[in-house]
Amino acid sequence: MKTIYKILAVIVLAGLWACEKNDPLADQGDLTGHVVPFILLAQMPDAPAGDTITLRAVSWAVDDDISQISLYHRGFKLQTYEVKIRAEGDDVTHELSVTMQADSIIIPETLIDQYPKEGESLNDYYQTYENAYVILHDFMVPMGYALNKERDGELILAMPESAYQMLVAHFSTMFYRALMVAVFPDINPFSVVYFEVDDGGFFTGALTDEGMAYVREHLGRELMIEILHEARVADNTRVTVRANAIIDPAHEGKSSERTFRVL
Repeated sequence: MKTIYKILAVIVLAGLWACEKNDPLADQGDLTGHVVPFILLAQMPDAPAGDTITLRAVSWAVDDDISQISLYHRGFKLQTYEVKIRAEGDDVTHELSVTMQADSIIIPETLIDQYPKEGESLNDYYQTYENAYVILHDFMVPMGYALNKERDGELILAMPESAYQMLVAHFSTMFYRALMVAVFPDINPFSVVYFEVDDGGFFTGALTDEGMAYVREHLGRELMIEILHEARVADNTRVTVRANAIIDPAHEGKSSERTFRVL
């Protein structure tokens, strides 16, 4: 009989333990010294600039005492250019091609919106069935993230100055004597200033440093378009949205981030 009582006691204790509330937020603050909220930003779909997507942030805290939820966006653009030129000279077609990645463009973090808005309470966004604050915000992807879709001459004209100068610098290291004379017909083809000669006094076909500098200085956009065969760009643009919830303005709070691709 004592054995039966012991078994019953174990079952009762196990039942009481199983009924205890399993609250993963109960330990919040043990490491930081202050309670932090929980926030989760839902993944948003890829979208083109100008389209509107819905941002969904869910947040809660131990005492439901979140004071503010903020949304931010930031991003970057990586552009890879492929430019081909073609020039005719002395019954020979000269062709060169450059593929280069321009310096990445960083779009700094910018505030989208904050909740609650003036005259509102965060309780207005409380969803009972989720036991959390749920923020739904329609976000129009800024046109600053729009992909570069120009081609050929339009692309050359639209390139940032830094990217164009980088392109010309690449080409200047690839130019050779015959191509130089074909692109710049007024230049002296026997100039030892612009063209290298070997120990025997014969032209090697390579350009001197002065010759490459001449290309960088005189290969403007109009001339580039004249000898352009093809120009295109692969634009890789990403946008990161951050949702941040705070309880005490003296602390940074907790953030959740999601990134999507611009189409």
